[in-house]
Parts: sequence; C-alpha cells; structure tokens
Amino acid sequence: MSIGMLAVLTIAGTTMVAYTSSNARSASLSKTNELAFSLAETGLNNAIAVLSNPSNDALEQSTLPSTEATASTVAYEGGTAKWYGIFDPSKNRWTVTAIGLYNNPTGSGVAQVRRQLTAQVPVTPVYDKSLDNPIWNYLYAGHTGSTCDQSLSNNISGTSRMYIAGNLCLSPNVQLAQSKVIVGGNLDVSNNAAVGANTSLSTRVETYVGGNCRYSVGSWGACSGDQDARRIYSKLSDGTTVAVNHTVTPVDPPTADFAQWYEHANPGPSQNCTTASGPTPTFDTNYPTREAVGGSVPTSFDLTPATSYICRVGPGASTTLTAAINATQTSVTVASATGFPSSQFKIRIDDEVMTVTGGYGTTTWTVTRAVSSTTAASHVASQTVLWDDATPSGELSWNATTKSLTVKGTIFIDGSARVSNGALNTYNGQATLYLSGTFRATGSLCATVSGSTCNVAGWNPNSEMLTIVANGNGGQVNAGDSIQIDNNYWYQGALFATNIVEFGNNVNVDGPIVGSQILLSNNLTTNSFPIIDTVPAGMPANRKVYAQLNPPELFAG
Repeated sequence: MSIGMLAVLTIAGTTMVAYTSSNARSASLSKTNELAFSLAETGLNNAIAVLSNPSNDALEQSTLPSTEATASTVAYEGGTAKWYGIFDPSKNRWTVTAIGLYNNPTGSGVAQVRRQLTAQVPVTPVYDKSLDNPIWNYLYAGHTGSTCDQSLSNNISGTSRMYIAGNLCLSPNVQLAQSKVIVGGNLDVSNNAAVGANTSLSTRVETYVGGNCRYSVGSWGACSGDQDARRIYSKLSDGTTVAVNHTVTPVDPPTADFAQWYEHANPGPSQNCTTASGPTPTFDTNYPTREAVGGSVPTSFDLTPATSYICRVGPGASTTLTAAINATQTSVTVASATGFPSSQFKIRIDDEVMTVTGGYGTTTWTVTRAVSSTTAASHVASQTVLWDDATPSGELSWNATTKSLTVKGTIFIDGSARVSNGALNTYNGQATLYLSGTFRATGSLCATVSGSTCNVAGWNPNSEMLTIVANGNGGQVNAGDSIQIDNNYWYQGALFATNIVEFGNNVNVDGPIVGSQILLSNNLTTNSFPIIDTVPAGMPANRKVYAQLNPPELFAG
C-alpha cells in the first residue's frame, strides 16, 4: 500500500511540474508575442513619422523603402522594428507594413517571434501655402553692383508696388507713379523725370531710398525727408507726411530651387502623367540628369496648342459639357462619366463649383449650383468639367475649344514653354511651372477675363495664381532674357526669371514680377493687385510644402 501511494504521489508531482512548466512557457511566449506586436506598432509609428516630416515628400515612393528586404530597421532591447511602404500615385495612398521581431524565449538558434501590421495612409497634396517672403507683393529687380542696376526709360502706367534691390535710374521725362517704390541703393532722377507728382497727397508715391538721390546732374544727397527739390514727390506710410523714408526694410533675395523641384514636381521628370491624352509635355529626356540651364527637351512646349490635352498625376477625372448651360439650370449633360464617383461629388466648370446630387454613372447629372462660395454663371458647350473634390498631386490640362488651362501643384519641364496662339486664354487653379529654359508669350494668359482683357478688379491672386519660373537665357526670347511677353498681350499671375523679364509695347501685367532686371517698353501698364498672403506651394523663396498626411486607417495584423 505504501509503495502504491508513493507511485501515485510521484505521478501527480510529475504531472504538476510538467503542467507548471507548460504554463510558464505559454505565458513566456504570450508575453513575447505581445512584445513583438509592440515593436510592430513602433515600426508603424516610425513610418508615419517619416511621412509626416514636412521636409520629406509623402507623394514619392522614395520616401520609404518599398520591400521588406530594404526595410528601415531600428534595434531595441530584445528585438527589432522594421517598416516599408508602397505608394499608389493613382489614389494618393500609402500601404505601410511594419514588422516586430522579438527574441524567442525557448533559446538561441530559434527563429524570433514575428508580428506584422499594415495600415492604409491617405495623402492630400498641398496646392498653396502662406506667404513667407514679402517680395511677392512687388515688381522686384534684384541686380546690384552697377551704377544703374535698374533703368526705366519709359513711363509705367498703373500703381503696382516696386522694389529695386540696387540703384534705380529714371531716364529723362519718365514719370514713375507706382503706389509704393523701394530702392535699396541710390535713386538718380534725370531731367524732367519724377517720382509721383506734387499736385496732391493722393498723387505722391510712398518712397523708400536706402542710399543717396539726385535730380538731373545736381548734387547727391542723403535721400530722406522732403525731396521735392529733387522731384521725388513722396509721402510716408501715414499718407499725410511729405518725406522720403530713408530706412529700407531688407528682404532675402529670392532664389528658385530648380534641383529640388526637378525631383519632386508632379508632373515632372521623376513623375510622368498617370492620366494622359493629347499632346502632353515631354518633361525630360535624360532623367535623372538635370541640365542647370536650358534643359534636355529641345522643343519649346506650347501650353495653348490647337488640340486639347490632359496630364494629371493621381486621382481625378474630367469631361466636357455637351451643351451650354445658363446660370439657373440644375441639370448638366456631359460627354462622359468615366472616372467620376458613384455617389455625391463636386465638379468645377470655369470658376463655379457645383455638387452633383443625382445621375451618377450617367451623362446627365442633377446639380446644386454655386457651392463652396462660388457664383452661378453661364457656361459654354465643350467647356471642361473637372471632378473638383478629387485631389490629384498635380495637373496641366488644356481645353482648346474654350482656351482654358487647368493647373494644380508644382510642374517641371526640363526645357522651355510658350503661349503662342495670339488669343485671350484663361487658367484655373494654383500652380508653379518650373522651366529649365525660357518662357515666351505671344498670346494673353489671364486668371479671369472681362470682355477682351484680363479682369483686374475680379482677380484674387490668393485663390488663383499661376507662377512661371524660368532659368534660361535667349533662344526663343531675346538674349539675356528668361521671360519675354510680346507686344499688346496680357499676363495675369506671377513671373520669376533668373535673368531678365522683358515686356513689349502696350503690355499689361497684373501680378508680382521677380527678375534680375525688368525691361519695359512703351506704354507698359502694371496693374495694382491685392496684397498676397497665400501662394502656390512651389513658389520660389518660400518654405517647401509637399503634402498633408491623413490619419492611418484599415489596420490589419
């Protein structure tokens, strides 16, 4: 009996020891599994932090490694966190994968415990941002070091603001009547020339001169206080004091980062159109080699040809009206519904936004007019209809029938571009177009129109502006020029030239200009534009912004 009881107790003890050991191993594995999961969560957070970094471009695959073999890795005590991601430019969405690896408690030589997490991370492109450099509220000539860094040989009509970084020379009989003139260096006023007029305070020009000034061949003197004797009819910013302000607020000379946007533009050399039709641009011929000046594309791209084209990167759809509509109709008929949503969405026709509330999947839509603080208007047949609440990374599209250009984001052509149809053309959107080469306009380009000209009073540059940024010299433009606007045409928007911006006779310009010099022919009109506080995201001399990351979703693992 004693032997039997001892056997029973031995078996029970052995069973209990085995059971206890099994439970301990199970608990240890469970804890290790949790630790591996925590490391996977850490990897996911690290990936999202990389995408959220404003100096990184979340619209480019190169921002994250694309495979587990090339994944980013961080070692922690007892384990490792890894992450990588795949970017879908057609949907502006990342699929991020994170892996947590933790040392197996069963001993060395055994595979680490592995947990994997995935998440979808939507990205919203940024089309505009707050202004960082105030120079974009002026006509700016940046050349310094010459006796006359900027010469004005002809009268300038209009009242836009002007900033001359160096010395300004007015030729005989020139009457400068801008609303505000800033001269960083000296101001030399030739015989019978003048700044402003002394007929009233309203005709005086708010003038700042950091150096000396003189009239005709008279003596030079510090340019402060009352300078009427030198025909500088100035008033201070208070609007009532007759004087020249001798304190010039310095601004950083604006520069354009062509190398940065060569790589990150959408569309551009590194990212061609994901949706394309018609004669779209050739963005580069030898990517990733960037020519500093001129570019690799030998032929200047015509922004406004006789044939329509569409170039879009990322989500979005477009079609055209098959019939004109007036300002009150609540039904529109379009050529195609391909690519548009199957539930409520917004469309834009010209400057009016509408909500489509019915007819999804067909070519006849029921719409609510004039949403998003826009105004109902009539629209002609064949006008472009855009999916407005889609967010493509970038777009450059042209409707040859209605002569309307659609622009979004930052675009880069490693060559030159032109407007050459001699017509009154319009554009919609906020964008910056970088050119390694030059830009020439033998046609007008306006954000809004009134009759046969740009609509100066109706333009809001804070919501609609195309900036042309040109780095070339000569070729399709005069030697020494980066940008040339020919006789009798309008340009409404912003211009940036590494070299000279040249205007022909009878040109009207509405918007800021930045160049080494500005060459002005007869009868130039520089229309006064509102103070700018919001600019396209790719605007030179402003902090770079690419995209806004949205909260991750659709977690799995």
